[in-house]
Amino acid sequence: MKKNLLTLGILATSLSVQAQILLHVDDTARMYVSNGTLVYNGGGLQTKGDGRIDLYGNLMIRKTPSSSEVIKTITSDPTPVDKSSGNNIVLKLNSGTPATATYGQLYITGFAQGDITAIVDKEYANTKHGAYQQIGIPFFNKTFASFSNELAGGLAGVNAFNETRWAGREILKWDNATMRFDGSSIPSVPITGMSPGLAMAFISNPSLATTSLTTSSTSAERTAYYTVGTGGTSGTGYDASVQRTVKGRPYADDATTSVTLQPAATPVVFGVAGNNRNVYQETYNSYIGDPFNGLGFYAASFARNLYQFSNPYLTNLDLTFIGYPESGTVNDLNNISNILGVAVDPQGVTYNYSTGGTSQYLESQKVTFDPGSKKPTGNFNTLIIKPLNTFKVKLRDNTSQTLTFGNLRRFAYTPRVEDTALNPNPYSVTAQKNVSTNSGIKQLGVLALDANGNQIGETYYVVAPQFTTGYVVDPSISSVQAVTSTTNATIQTFEEAVNGGIDPNYSSTYRLYINEANETNYLGKRIDMSIFGNNVASLKFELRDDTVLVPTATHILSSGTGFYYNVGTTGQAVQIKQGDVIPANSSNFGLYYGTPQTNGSLNTVDENIKSRTLITYNPDIDHHIVRFDSSWKTASIEVFDGSGKLVISEKSVKTNSDYVIKLDSTIKGLYIVRVVGNEGSIVNGKILIK
Repeated sequence: MKKNLLTLGILATSLSVQAQILLHVDDTARMYVSNGTLVYNGGGLQTKGDGRIDLYGNLMIRKTPSSSEVIKTITSDPTPVDKSSGNNIVLKLNSGTPATATYGQLYITGFAQGDITAIVDKEYANTKHGAYQQIGIPFFNKTFASFSNELAGGLAGVNAFNETRWAGREILKWDNATMRFDGSSIPSVPITGMSPGLAMAFISNPSLATTSLTTSSTSAERTAYYTVGTGGTSGTGYDASVQRTVKGRPYADDATTSVTLQPAATPVVFGVAGNNRNVYQETYNSYIGDPFNGLGFYAASFARNLYQFSNPYLTNLDLTFIGYPESGTVNDLNNISNILGVAVDPQGVTYNYSTGGTSQYLESQKVTFDPGSKKPTGNFNTLIIKPLNTFKVKLRDNTSQTLTFGNLRRFAYTPRVEDTALNPNPYSVTAQKNVSTNSGIKQLGVLALDANGNQIGETYYVVAPQFTTGYVVDPSISSVQAVTSTTNATIQTFEEAVNGGIDPNYSSTYRLYINEANETNYLGKRIDMSIFGNNVASLKFELRDDTVLVPTATHILSSGTGFYYNVGTTGQAVQIKQGDVIPANSSNFGLYYGTPQTNGSLNTVDENIKSRTLITYNPDIDHHIVRFDSSWKTASIEVFDGSGKLVISEKSVKTNSDYVIKLDSTIKGLYIVRVVGNEGSIVNGKILIK
């Protein structure tokens, strides 16, 4: 094998001057790059005939400035031409689940788009998003017909998708300005019926009065966010968890790989409760969501300054430090100073046949950024965007920003930490780790694991001197707090009361995915955390100090103290150490930063622990619901209108599923909800129908 590689090297050298190819893989030859290996190629690359590179690891191809180097796959004919069928440069998916598997990555830099004619095969699988899968297409001039065929398994004449909007198997492309999913032809006035082009078209149609339909990806829209139907509610169509191979010409890393984050000159008017309709006659509340705002369309900031993109490269993107220019020589060239958060991996996306589009996204993974230091909190793994994957960015206000993609590329699967001037190396895809400015943020991550050790949920508790304890009127202004976007979240924390425990004013209004508190005035006080469902077998703790994971078994952080937990309301407080795993032998836990106080905080928890029942809006069914405390067996429910008239009354309601509060949405007004548990605890809430 060593002899073959040496021969290949000699061959490559002999061809480099004449053909501007440094690495040549000849017909029938096979090159293997193992998982974890980095191969650097400082010049052009070419395969011939059946010559093949199996890439389980990483390959970087850098063009020599002012050279005529190219990246090609050619046939083995006497007079070779470009080979378009692929199977020559294959980015392999390593073993594991779609969420955890590593994969081959290809980094190309310095080449113009015309220099890249090679066809690259990318093995791909992902977690299921629901009735619609969110996806990117990182290939230049890739036809939607070929994309559909490949995700169906590549069988002749078989397609995963079709061109019919609302059929649950179409391809649609998100437009950030109009906040809607478009097809290949955009109507100038609201439609009155179906017509070609309302979804992404597979072939051009010259018979249309307009010009030919857009049938392939374009360089200008390389970061486009697509949604693809998986077969409607039947689930018999495209299955993202099944490995497929997609192929095409990779994008070059030219100047167009920057996007402007800027609100439309004329903002979209959603209407009351999002009931206005777009040009496709779809109501906005049928598919628009905001993972950072749990108040829905009633909130002025809901779905505003929210932008959706995909990874345009065949290398991971790292969004960790996009909020500010770094102080060292390492720099990702981004400075989005008003960033609020990043969210990925929507789960439970459903389809509404009566209005079209998809329902509100139920984000399961997100981070928020400290408005002062601009450093992230929450689920750091969210910040690594895999090839073909998508993400959402939300800003705190409508100040225009630029997001530049090229310097975000990185082979690693975990976010890097900040560089300092002590590192003499410029930013690169292999950039290593150092630590700089201290933001004072201490973070506890609690990861919910199933019986097989798979992570099925998470929640975060963060403290810092600049953070706020308790209820925040508008988190988009100055908070890192993030609500859960779904009542079905496996693990959640509650808004804290000033003296510790649950704040009863908000216990039935929302739950938290990222919970913040001031480390001084909330020192030693309790944050309540609850587990819902029966699938959680254990909890794993993850500790970060100024965004950096601390060493295994560490308890004491830079502030001189650490986090603690106790089981239930009376269990003994235990130090939390990095990497600890404990059994999930209770549905309720207490979390503390600093040595737990005993002068009343636990008593406060005892008084409020029964108020874990939640009254909230469920956009999937367009009704408010009651989600019950897991300790309740039955409940009675009463709903009164603004005049005090009893409009709903039910006794002995089973609490093993959500109760749907069926109010007539055409009757506007304020309603009071009263829920009484079987053991006597009472939860009150309000519903406002505008």
